[in-house]
Amino acid sequence: MNIQQVNFNNTSFINVTNPQETEMKHLHQEYEFDLLHLEDYLKKTQISQIETFEKYSLIILDIPILQSPSDIREDVEKSFLLPLPGLTQNEKKKRIITTQINFFIGKDYLVVLHEGNMPTLNDLFIECQKTLKNREEFLGKGPIFLLYRIIDLLVDSCFPILNDTASIIDKIDKDLEYTPTDTTIENISLTRRNIVVMQTLIKPLYPLFRGVEEGKYQELYGYMKPYWANIVDHLQKISERLEDSRELIEGIAQSNESFLTARNNELVKFLTVITSISFPFIIVNNLYSMNVIGLPFSQNPNIVWILFGVIALGSMIILFYFKHRRWI
Repeated sequence: MNIQQVNFNNTSFINVTNPQETEMKHLHQEYEFDLLHLEDYLKKTQISQIETFEKYSLIILDIPILQSPSDIREDVEKSFLLPLPGLTQNEKKKRIITTQINFFIGKDYLVVLHEGNMPTLNDLFIECQKTLKNREEFLGKGPIFLLYRIIDLLVDSCFPILNDTASIIDKIDKDLEYTPTDTTIENISLTRRNIVVMQTLIKPLYPLFRGVEEGKYQELYGYMKPYWANIVDHLQKISERLEDSRELIEGIAQSNESFLTARNNELVKFLTVITSISFPFIIVNNLYSMNVIGLPFSQNPNIVWILFGVIALGSMIILFYFKHRRWI
C-alpha cells in the first residue's frame, strides 16, 4: 500500500500517495473515516472546504502547481497510448494545474491524501523520516501545528509560480516590442489562462482560513490563531500579485490587439491603393481587348503609348484624390 507513517511522541504523520480502493479500506478500518469522504477524494468532486466531525476534522484544499514539460509529455503519451518522439514547442509551455490534498486531523494523527505531484509535501515527509530533530520540529507540537506547517509550505509554494509568471509577462512585453511572433500570441493566451486558473484556486482559500483565524473552527483554533493569521496574510499577498499580473497581461494583450488591428488596417489600405491604381488599367485592357470596331485611336500606330498615358493619368488622378481626402 502507498501508506507511509512517521511518529514522534504521541503524534503520527501518515502520508498516503495516490490512494486507491485498498488504501481507502485500510484508512476506513484503521481510523474510522467516513467512506463517503474517502470516495469523494477518488472522484475529485469536492472543492476547498473545512468540515469538523466528532472524531476528526477534514480539510480539502485545491492547490495550484506548475506542470513541467516532462509531466505534459507523460499526459500526452497516456492519451495516445504510445511513446512520442519528442515534445513540440507548444507542449513545452508550462501550465498551471490543480492538485487536491485532503487532510484528516485527529487527536493524535494527521493523515494526508495527495496525488504525489507536490514536491513540497513529499520533501517534508522525507525530512521527518531522516532525523529526530526534524520530527521534533514538525511533530513536536501536535497534529494541528504539523497541519499548519504543511499548509504554510503549500501556500508559499505559490510564490515561485508567481515569480515565473512575472518573468513570462516581462518576456512577452519585450518580445512584442522587438520581435513579435505567433509564439508570443500563444504565450499571452497561456499566461492569461494560468492566471485565471490560479485565481480560481486561491480565491476560496482566503475566506476559508480567515474563518479559521477568527475561531470559526474551534478544533483548529486556540494558540494557533497567530499562525493562521500568517497563512491569511500570505494568501492576501498572493491574491494581490495575481490581480496585478492579470491587469498587466490584459493591458499587454489589449496593446497587442491594437497593434495587430493597426497593422491589418495598413495592409488593407495598401491593398486598396494598389487595387485602385490598377483600376484604369483593367478598364482600358478589357475595353481594347474586345474585337469591337470603332474604338478611339484603335488604328493609330502609337495606340500603345496613348493607352499607357491614359492609364498613368487615371492612376495619378486616383492617387491625388486619395491624398486630397487624406486616405494615404
